[in-house]
Amino acid sequence: MINRIKKNYNRVISRLGGSDLNFIQMRLLVKDFTPEFEKSLKEKIEYNILQADVREASEEDIDCLIYLHEVAWHSTPMPYRPLKKDSINNLLNDPSIIFLIAKVEGEDSGFALINFTGEKSSIGVIAGMGIIPEFHRKGLGTILGMAAWDYFKKKGVAELRCKVYKDNKIAYDFIKGLRFEEYDDDFIQWKLF
Repeated sequence: MINRIKKNYNRVISRLGGSDLNFIQMRLLVKDFTPEFEKSLKEKIEYNILQADVREASEEDIDCLIYLHEVAWHSTPMPYRPLKKDSINNLLNDPSIIFLIAKVEGEDSGFALINFTGEKSSIGVIAGMGIIPEFHRKGLGTILGMAAWDYFKKKGVAELRCKVYKDNKIAYDFIKGLRFEEYDDDFIQWKLF
């Protein structure tokens, strides 16, 4: 099962033109995402000055996704890898993959790429997230994260996962603040069901 999950994750990353080097693996068991914690995040969003609308991307959003990716990644320490229209189109047509786009004040301002993997799609993966610099540390990542959480919850996932570039302290602190913990998949014990 571990190899199948790695293969699926690597498939998504390679279709985006990237590799899995220099990333920290993070996970959160859904049982640890308590109702109290979910409520606190929803309240944080409700009282946030940013009022973002989040939608699922479609093929009409390909240029928007390329733009958001470019602007977001140039503001991070991550090595830049351009997205290609055909790669995004292929991902948009994969039923296990969803792009979410956040719009703030009438402008598309961030995105999240999520997918489902594992037996019975029991693992939700945040495969990528990008926020334009103007909205860094203003709650838009939390808004997108909670929108992703709603998709994961509907699917009944047992675990959430992501990988964070090792030199991206802002992203690492954000994910850690959502109670994700580092793990090494060579030693992971699967207790999903």
